[in-house]
Amino acid sequence: MKKNYGVVLGAVALSVVAALSTGNTGLEEFSGEDTYLDAPAVALMPQPKMRPAVAHPKMQAGRGFSEIGERDLYLLARMIECEARYEPYEGKVAVGVVVLNRVMSGRFPNTIEGVIFQKGQFQPMTDGGWESKEPSELAYKAAREALEGKKPVGKNGQTVGNALFFIYEDLADQGAAKWFKNKLNYVTTIGNHDFYEY
Repeated sequence: MKKNYGVVLGAVALSVVAALSTGNTGLEEFSGEDTYLDAPAVALMPQPKMRPAVAHPKMQAGRGFSEIGERDLYLLARMIECEARYEPYEGKVAVGVVVLNRVMSGRFPNTIEGVIFQKGQFQPMTDGGWESKEPSELAYKAAREALEGKKPVGKNGQTVGNALFFIYEDLADQGAAKWFKNKLNYVTTIGNHDFYEY
């Protein structure tokens, strides 16, 4: 402890001697000008160069979502299980793509959970299917591929693309099937589902 005081006192003494030898005592007469307001009290640090803020969207065309939580992955896989349990693998991925397209569209809620639970949109929410099914490993795999930006190709050679709707026409009521055909644009068919966009 005593050695530290000695070092500090030595440094102070050296700075006083240096100030006296240069004539800078710090006791200059006041000139009457307000120049002290212009001078900073401490030396200014150089301003750091800031990089511009860049927004990182969750999805880029064909590249998939960059961030996804476990709950969202679970919800997406569960929706795939409910809606495409008996569909071919490509049909499972395509159902996931529709959910994600809705998240990004601006016409629907902007979260996976919001899209899935939006009132009146998906049959499993009204017929009890959601409550009775848990996602399989295959549904999880399909969800991950949809999140990676995979776009399955349908019977007409077109990808599911930006489709926002799908329908299993043989199981749908006539009113719904008619609305799809009259109000939407057909994209492709994968398995038993026809995919549509605005």
